[in-house]
Amino acid sequence: MVLVLALALGGCGPTASSGTAAPAAPPAAGTAASAPAAGAPGSGSQGAASAGNRAAAPAGWDEMVAAAKQEGRLVISAPANTIWREQLTAFQKDYPEIQVEYTGGNSRDFWPRVAQERAGGQYLWDVRIGGPDPQVFAAKEDGTLEAARPILVLPEVLDDSKWFGEFDSIFADKEQRFIPGFLSSVGSPAYVNRDLVPESEIRSERDLLDPKWKGKIVLQDPRGGAGLAFLTTFLQVHGEQFVRDLLSQDIVVSGDNRQLTEWIVRGRYPIAIGLRAYDLLVFQQEGLGRNVRPVRGEALPLSIGSGSIQMISQAPHPNASRVFSNWLMTQRVQQSLSEAALENSRRTDVPVARPEEMPDLTQLDKYVAHQDEALLPVRVRAQQLAEEYLK
Repeated sequence: MVLVLALALGGCGPTASSGTAAPAAPPAAGTAASAPAAGAPGSGSQGAASAGNRAAAPAGWDEMVAAAKQEGRLVISAPANTIWREQLTAFQKDYPEIQVEYTGGNSRDFWPRVAQERAGGQYLWDVRIGGPDPQVFAAKEDGTLEAARPILVLPEVLDDSKWFGEFDSIFADKEQRFIPGFLSSVGSPAYVNRDLVPESEIRSERDLLDPKWKGKIVLQDPRGGAGLAFLTTFLQVHGEQFVRDLLSQDIVVSGDNRQLTEWIVRGRYPIAIGLRAYDLLVFQQEGLGRNVRPVRGEALPLSIGSGSIQMISQAPHPNASRVFSNWLMTQRVQQSLSEAALENSRRTDVPVARPEEMPDLTQLDKYVAHQDEALLPVRVRAQQLAEEYLK
């Protein structure tokens, strides 16, 4: 397997970590405002109203917003994608006193970087928005993640009726406290450029094992992200031999999501595993890749995608991160993100963006919820198999 890797985080982190800036000490205990009482009557604060929340803000919300404005910054890591950047940095429009520093990158690169920084006494990040990869669950276990559930306090966020499966079901971790997911789609593991490969030649993932596709498949770096997600799905549905046979197809690996997308759009590689639909959307909005199509086969991954909140402990701006996380889970913001990125929100009051990828809630047993902690052992095994072929 050929490996082409691009470390998207290199040289583009938050300004506090650049140059010879002194390491940031962990925030002193008690710097975060106390979490508001969930569902308590509020004063209709300017902070909540400015973010378009229709329900009254809970008690303590005004104080949290005021503390966030005093902090004046929010440092986040999220997908390296222009649509996501525009949507998430819109937080600054609703709270202009809080400057958003946005670094795009992959989970597999982000978490090792955080560990290295924290070992050197640098606590630079507030929130990560991305899929719950194995590194995320490791961060939960070692205390790098803070529980998100206690800080989600806005009534419209906590309302069970506003979430498919109710509020408890949105969490990817077994404790249902740390990793809330706000997107849900039945994704497609493989995409094919139909200008080059007719549908009669590839109808399902089993057709990818045909020797004629040797050297013609690009895979998103399976150390994390969508590449690992879909290898996990294949492993769960088809077993280990299928994954071994697939990885033996002289697959090319790319850690750069834009590069992978451009390769299939331009036809350099006609088949891609782990292509993110919102990366393809950027090209299609420019009139390119209109005939790059998903392959819906037997393996059906039920995916959070990049849509989960990962609160980082000892954050430099704890109040800003709490206000941001509540803001992101509101109906108005979820609808804006869903419409822009064409991703299905888990909120029941957000119109479906991609009907063909909406899970059938009466047949959930058909899907592989590959990002849930319950399937972490399968995911780890898929990662081990991939690493064997990356050597």
